[in-house]
Amino acid sequence: VNYSEKLLMNLTEKIIITDTNVITDLFNADLLEMFSLLNNVYILDIIKESEINSKTCNMELINKIKVIHATSNQILEMQKLAKENKKLSPQDLINYVIAKDNNYILATGDNRLKIFSEKNGVEVLRTLKIIKLMNSNNIINKEKAIEACLLLRNNPYTRIPLIEIDNTIEEIKKLATAV
Repeated sequence: VNYSEKLLMNLTEKIIITDTNVITDLFNADLLEMFSLLNNVYILDIIKESEINSKTCNMELINKIKVIHATSNQILEMQKLAKENKKLSPQDLINYVIAKDNNYILATGDNRLKIFSEKNGVEVLRTLKIIKLMNSNNIINKEKAIEACLLLRNNPYTRIPLIEIDNTIEEIKKLATAV
């Protein structure tokens, strides 16, 4: 069973659309390469072309992620939503629209987008949940999952609350001892 099949088993075969927050987090956690190799991970062309550069992470890794495109109707819907939701960026909203229209899971580190998406019926994954799923599906072992969390914890630019990272580390340790 390859990486994708293992993650798909737990993600009900939906496709993940990522935003730059998750990409940066996974890069800082040294997991982006494994994540980019999964067959069910996509990035929106607009995001890839306008938001990601060599400061975000290693572009070779980004180029391994498959690209998905928005339709003109999806762009129109995003523009309509942008008028009603001033606190969400057009990039956030187009990712939301594509996830909603295609029944995809939205992987985001943005809390406003998470709340908006879940309120409107779109399933959301955050960075720490991705790490836990990669561990529980044996894509990474317990040590690598904990190391990834510690890399995030020790990164001065991490937006993830330290208590959430600490709780995730404890959860991974408990799961490993329960087996």
